[in-house]
Amino acid sequence: MSPASTNVFTLSHQSKLADLLAANERWCEHMEEEHPRLLRDYNAHGQSPHTLFIGCSDSRYNEACLGVVPGEIFTWKTIANVITESDATCRATLEFAINVLKVNKVVVCGHTDCGGINTCLSNKRESLLESGTCNSLHAYLQDVDDLYHEHKQEVFAQTSDVKEQSRLLSKLNVQKQRGRLLEISTVKDALARGDIEVYGLLYDVGTGRVEVV
Repeated sequence: MSPASTNVFTLSHQSKLADLLAANERWCEHMEEEHPRLLRDYNAHGQSPHTLFIGCSDSRYNEACLGVVPGEIFTWKTIANVITESDATCRATLEFAINVLKVNKVVVCGHTDCGGINTCLSNKRESLLESGTCNSLHAYLQDVDDLYHEHKQEVFAQTSDVKEQSRLLSKLNVQKQRGRLLEISTVKDALARGDIEVYGLLYDVGTGRVEVV
């Protein structure tokens, strides 16, 4: 049974602007009840996050999985949490979070049942070109596809269960992206100064729990 059919979600595909505004009003009221000083006395006067959270763009999780409130974590999400130094957004995010906001923790957090991972695991990446509407996505997933081909024998040798294969590849992807992160000058310099720590985590979309990778 889908969450939409059980009214678990706040909004839906049928929602209009008025619904979004009404949902925001309810959220504000809830925040005022739960954290009456947070928005007015803290967030209204700037930010000083302690952590940079680098996650996947997947809708099922975000920095809130760490039990935080708005203002604690600076976030960058990208499909399959791929990190590349050539990406200007990546470099700018790291520079702003580490050098300007002075975060002292960086988290690379992948997740189970990742669409990017599953596309490559099921050899469906090439099909993205067939419609002509996902050419950029096809190119973008080259990094994940390379990971899959590099480790597929290892993964298949461990399990024949597709979900577990996906989990294993997601873990390997977190390790790969964290390794890349450690080689970017902004991060390397901050590590050398002892200013930051860098963690790799995996979020389970079925339980909400994270594990260290």
